Amino acid sequence: MKTLVIHPKDKTTDFLSVIYKETDWTIVSENFSKSKLKKLIREHDRIIMMGHGTEFGLIGYGYNYLIDSKWIYILRDKLCYCIWCNANVFVDKYELKGFYTGMIISEIEEAYMYGVNFKESDEITFSNELFADSLKNAIDSENILLE
Repeated sequence: MKTLVIHPKDKTTDFLSVIYKETDWTIVSENFSKSKLKKLIREHDRIIMMGHGTEFGLIGYGYNYLIDSKWIYILRDKLCYCIWCNANVFVDKYELKGFYTGMIISEIEEAYMYGVNFKESDEITFSNELFADSLKNAIDSENILLE
């Protein structure tokens, strides 16, 4: 399976890079033209999109949406792994197939904003590292939800 990872560089989501570290997957972490990104998506079977986002899509550079509803036509036939806050709403709305997440707390300020009781940033770091390691170990399984 040919895999494309779209992960805009951001220090608060760097913990997710363990998922694709030491793989032969195509990685997009810098700002790409839309035409180049479209070509890469077409050439791959599985698209792993991760970073910051909302129910409207994956946020890219300059807080613009890198992946949003305009990309559904090209993503619909792909196996999509959407790993950003509220990706579940995006995936359900557009009926994409694959794996997705809900809320992911990546900063202590986010925890406070959502009333999550983390006392220190180290707890968030530990939780996120466990999440990323678990996902790395399960991502190539036949059924990621069972791993």
